[in-house]
Amino acid sequence: MTQQEALNPHTGTIHIESVKTRPADRYIFAAGSFSWALAQWFMVWLFAQVGGGAVAVGQYSLTLAVVTPVFIIGQLGLRTVYLSLQTSFRWLSYLILQLIGIGISILIIGVYYQLHPELNLPILAAVVFVRCFDVYLDILYARFQRENRLLLIGVHSLVQHFGTMTIAFVAIWLTQSIPLTILCVGFGAMLVAISAQRYVVKSPPEQGALKGGYRRILRAGIPTTIAEALAALSLYLPILFLSLIADSATTGVFATAAYLLTAVNLSGFTLKEILITSFRWTFESSGSSVLLRRAHKVAGLIALSVGVTIPVVILAGSPVLQFISGEEFALTYLELTVLSVAMLPIASSYIYEGVLNVLNAYSGHAWIWFFACLLGVGVGVLVINTPDFPPLIGALAVAVTTGWGRFIGAFGLAFRARRHAHTVKSS
Repeated sequence: MTQQEALNPHTGTIHIESVKTRPADRYIFAAGSFSWALAQWFMVWLFAQVGGGAVAVGQYSLTLAVVTPVFIIGQLGLRTVYLSLQTSFRWLSYLILQLIGIGISILIIGVYYQLHPELNLPILAAVVFVRCFDVYLDILYARFQRENRLLLIGVHSLVQHFGTMTIAFVAIWLTQSIPLTILCVGFGAMLVAISAQRYVVKSPPEQGALKGGYRRILRAGIPTTIAEALAALSLYLPILFLSLIADSATTGVFATAAYLLTAVNLSGFTLKEILITSFRWTFESSGSSVLLRRAHKVAGLIALSVGVTIPVVILAGSPVLQFISGEEFALTYLELTVLSVAMLPIASSYIYEGVLNVLNAYSGHAWIWFFACLLGVGVGVLVINTPDFPPLIGALAVAVTTGWGRFIGAFGLAFRARRHAHTVKSS
């Protein structure tokens, strides 16, 4: 795929862009992203069926709730910065920082376990092993995405995630062990990372990119890291909340139902990743006002698409969950209604966050998620101090609060960033 130089009229910097990809490449990229959610759901289903039911799912989900935010801190926001920073630095700088971030994540998890040894150590170690390769693949995919090589990301993602399901099924059938199953999945991720690395090595050298830039990258990455860590925390906040007031079985029931929220999150993330390059082109050619109008149209269509699925979720959600996972995973109509309210604003929020990325308003993400988590923690505290409040409804209320708090924050800050960008351009 050929590359071309482009001048950013807002900053005067030269950056490298590739020519537009085929529509089919975007579909494969989206399929690869969605296959992640399918693979994660399959793992939960497998553990529910073979690994010990809702209790096993609860232990696995609690481990993810601890490990995931830590490894997001270790990502240092590098993929987002690499894709949107208006000054281009060499990819090698990002790779070095990413390896350091992985090491920091492992260290933090080790310290956490010394302070909280109640976590299942074999499951914890296996999940950490998988996350190391997930994070490394993320920075490799950033290189592909910068060059608009979405096909490579999609193919590698599909291979990894369908491989995950195959490996997990065979491993748990042979070993009946959740930790060994997760460990085998990690070896599959390692093979995919080796393949992706070979493509990166064969890539043409970056033209016009500057050496070093570590401080500049980290300055842009710190607010992004905080935002993404808080985002992960908000996603797992209901599970952490349930770990304080309910047993592992209740946590497992919520985690299974919450994969609907995961699917909507992934939909929004995938759309943002597909659109962020064209958003950048819109900003560079037409300015921030046109960019924001385009974001409104996309976000509105997404909200409408999610909204029409809500009656189906409420009416068919519990029978489907019981059929797939077992009778112990049943939900009431009230619980499904609250779950539907929680999922409505999620995907649209990603579109406004994409606007913030393009406008390089990285610190805005941190404020969005701080606001969302603060609201979620507040609701959680109220629920804990309310006698006889159903734990599952309380966890869903936390999810509703964080989701809508995030949307309000992203919507408002996108307007603010647009005005600031317009003022800078005019001056």
